[in-house]
Amino acid sequence: GTIIPSTESQLYPEIRGEVIEVSHQLNEGSLFKKGDILLKIDSRDYELDIKTAEAQLDRAKAALIIQQEEANFQRIQFEASEESENSVSVLRLNLPQLKEAESNVEAAQANLEKFKRNLEKTTIRAPYDGLVRKKNVDIGTVIGPGYLIASIYATDYVEVKLPIPDEDLAFLGIPLDGSQINESNQPEVTLIGSLGGENIIWEGKIVRMEAEIDAKSRMATLIGRVSNPYNGKNPLRVGQFVEAKITGRNFDNIYKIDRELIRNSNEIVMVNMVDSTLAFKSISVLRYIDDIAIIDEGLSNEILICLTNLDVMYNGMKVQLK
Repeated sequence: GTIIPSTESQLYPEIRGEVIEVSHQLNEGSLFKKGDILLKIDSRDYELDIKTAEAQLDRAKAALIIQQEEANFQRIQFEASEESENSVSVLRLNLPQLKEAESNVEAAQANLEKFKRNLEKTTIRAPYDGLVRKKNVDIGTVIGPGYLIASIYATDYVEVKLPIPDEDLAFLGIPLDGSQINESNQPEVTLIGSLGGENIIWEGKIVRMEAEIDAKSRMATLIGRVSNPYNGKNPLRVGQFVEAKITGRNFDNIYKIDRELIRNSNEIVMVNMVDSTLAFKSISVLRYIDDIAIIDEGLSNEILICLTNLDVMYNGMKVQLK
């Protein structure tokens, strides 16, 4: 399979403006760390917006103070009068005006917060540790929402899609619904690839299987993962072609015999040492590896297998042993 990034992102700005600074870490192929400044947009217009919003907030707060004083005065006047509680109007107590002034302050505060967030967005930072695949901007470029700044991908780990025959899934013991494999049960995978003219080995884990089987090839796709691929002397780079060796389940009491000794897909011909007769015995073939059959049931060290392929063979047939 070919190494692919685990996380890949397209960077877009959320605001409009002219690019005034581009970090060398945004060059194609450059490494960056989470939080690094990759690019800056001209922030002067957004700083002016903040000053305007601060002035609006001050005016709204001043208007609120006036309405509060007016409401307090009307309340004192009412309490000094002989009018009943039921006859007094909310307009006379200045309550609607006070509520409007409070709402204006809240709106002005929200507006100021929005402009402060816009100012923060003039500095674009790296969302994670990663590498730059492609850069599309430079100093002087006017960008806005929808303008692709760069394509980046994470370097915390990389993945590889590994197709295997459907029947081999039985030897892995992993969930077949595409869910993440429990960390303690993740099969080990060894990736082998060529780098700088020599074969390099990387160790990883099988973390999940794609939920679908390829309809044409009948192959299942496993996802292998290697953590911290760019640490060390020989980094495992995106795009690298590798071959994989996957460690499967352990089986006990396994026997290996030549494939040609299997008859009717699940039988062998054994020889009875007592009376030198043949007998057909059922076995369970776990799997075939090239010309070798792996048997997990039906054999033991005491069974003598007939190696001669006779034209006629049947149960109880008398044979001569050599």
